[in-house]
Amino acid sequence: MDKNHNSNKLMNFCNQVFCELYVLDTLVKMTKEACEDREYNGQYYGIPVEKINKLSVERNNYINMLTLLSEKINRVMNINLQIEEELTLEQNPDNCSRQVTT
Repeated sequence: MDKNHNSNKLMNFCNQVFCELYVLDTLVKMTKEACEDREYNGQYYGIPVEKINKLSVERNNYINMLTLLSEKINRVMNINLQIEEELTLEQNPDNCSRQVTT
């Protein structure tokens, strides 16, 4: 019973981590989309022409960093899902030996 209780606690922590990562990834994607929208629509807020290229490069760097950040968050989310899967198998060892027959 104690082992099952610990597994349930770990599963709960995994769920909490996944939810937090999901929210974080959503915020990153929203920020990236806002940067892309401003860049693609040429929103430069009346700055001088000579600074437009510099701002465009800067925005594209931010877009690239946000893309990489989102990819890393998704990798951590996938690792978290693998941990949950292992915990589920540990809680239900009978599931390990089931075979699908057709």
